[in-house]
Amino acid sequence: MPRSRWIRMFMTVFVFAGFMAQASPGPVPGMYLNDLRLMPVQSGGRVKPFDEFARENILALTGSRAWSNFDPSEMVISMMVNPKEWADEKIIRISVPEVNQQLLLDLSRKYFSPNELLSSNAFLQYSEGIQSNGTASEQVTSTGVNAVTGHRDPRAEELKRVVDRVVRFQALVTGRLWTITPSVEKDKNWKSVAEGMSETSPQSQAVFLLLKAYLERNADEFKFSAAKARMTVENGFSEFDALKTKILAEAFYNRLRPFLQAMIFYLLAGILWLFSTSHPIPRVMSKFLTVCAVALHTLGFALRCYVAGRPPVTNMYESIIWVSLGVMVFASLLFVKNRQIVLMATATILSGLALFAADSAPMVMDPTIRPLVPVLRSNYWLTIHVLTITLSYGAFMLAMGISNISLFGFYQESKKGGSESLSKRIALLNQLSYRSLMFGTVLLAAGTILGGVWADYSWGRFWGWDPKEVWALIALLSYMAVLHGRYAGWVGKFAFPLWTVICFSTVVMAWYGVNFVLGVGLHSYGFSAGGQAFVTGFILLQTLYCLFVAYHQQKAKANPEVPA
Repeated sequence: MPRSRWIRMFMTVFVFAGFMAQASPGPVPGMYLNDLRLMPVQSGGRVKPFDEFARENILALTGSRAWSNFDPSEMVISMMVNPKEWADEKIIRISVPEVNQQLLLDLSRKYFSPNELLSSNAFLQYSEGIQSNGTASEQVTSTGVNAVTGHRDPRAEELKRVVDRVVRFQALVTGRLWTITPSVEKDKNWKSVAEGMSETSPQSQAVFLLLKAYLERNADEFKFSAAKARMTVENGFSEFDALKTKILAEAFYNRLRPFLQAMIFYLLAGILWLFSTSHPIPRVMSKFLTVCAVALHTLGFALRCYVAGRPPVTNMYESIIWVSLGVMVFASLLFVKNRQIVLMATATILSGLALFAADSAPMVMDPTIRPLVPVLRSNYWLTIHVLTITLSYGAFMLAMGISNISLFGFYQESKKGGSESLSKRIALLNQLSYRSLMFGTVLLAAGTILGGVWADYSWGRFWGWDPKEVWALIALLSYMAVLHGRYAGWVGKFAFPLWTVICFSTVVMAWYGVNFVLGVGLHSYGFSAGGQAFVTGFILLQTLYCLFVAYHQQKAKANPEVPA
């Protein structure tokens, strides 16, 4: 019997067995997954470990990098050998309630099974490109902008994503996404498991045996088959030696989760810094945890740089990682000179919260390492422009945090009356915030100018009043006005922290708002959607806090019994 015919027969029996399985999907005890995790896969324009391939697909389907008690790699294998059971699992996420309403689905739920969606006539009509509420799927671009109106259409954008998730699920369980057979020609696409049914290869045979062992729940045979499949794929890939260390580094990065650990250490250190003046033990522990957090933070950043071959600052997730590290850099520089514990307490808490935001919303801030779009493929300009301008956000974030503490000091002063020690403390906080603003303003000015140079290099013009350029200029002018006002005496000791906090909203707009709210302009490579409620809530709370303190400050000035 020809080998190709034998493989097709095997796959037919294999898929039939998967559909006949009755047990609900769950992890198989005793499976050794390390060789499977490290198996090279070509996906998303690059070669990566199977572990990363699995995490990316689970994230796309469920909105999370992991699901239930499954290891991501095992979950993908389970989907392929138990397609019927997984088709009934509620794993497809719908984030916009209007989509539920349009598809006549339960409004109280966020997760649905592929079969539920495929049984919806409205979903099937939309997936075929039929217009719904005046907006067809092809009218929505990848950035969520309606091609007809020019405005964001969250409902149509989410509908398109839901269709993509169902299509991805079907491609995943049928083996069309998992590429295993390297091409003999350089830079050509690999062949998938599904293609191995008609064009057999040593790699496809090894993977079929791996799937068969998992279906039979044979841990020993699975371990042997996974090792053989990994070795076969590696031997068939001529460029494997050049990428071996990157594959190992990426798998290590995924297992370590350095930013999650750094977040925990930052928040614990921040709490201990608050009590470090009262006892030597919190002081020592806070320093130790801070060093551990910065080390893990730096390690994670370095690993992403190495794996991606570029600075990791091309999307919101990566910029938050960099900005939060910048907060620690500026706080450390100021701490060396001033030895003020408030610097480290503020910086560690801010960095921890920033990393928490990045880790907790993977659907909004995609942690996936992706190849650069063509306009970004100049590492020289990318490095000096993007790193410079986003580093300034770290300085502004630190100044914002310190100024909030300063405003609280003014609130205490308005309620309890002034004192020499409180006045000195407020003056010190204002001075620290001023120094941080100086760092940020210089970097933002340099980054804006260098951005013009990069724009001339990439788009043929230095300045074009693009929304990103405009808001970067607004942020720069806002902070320059505060600094010059303080120097000239126009901005007093209370107005300085007040305006420092308010000005950070211009940074939020330049950093987040242009990409996630406006969604227009030449910087479309950074566009995304989501998180508006949280960011709007943050800006609103900051504004109310400033108004609250200003009200009490003015009230204290009007009351001669309570000196301001």
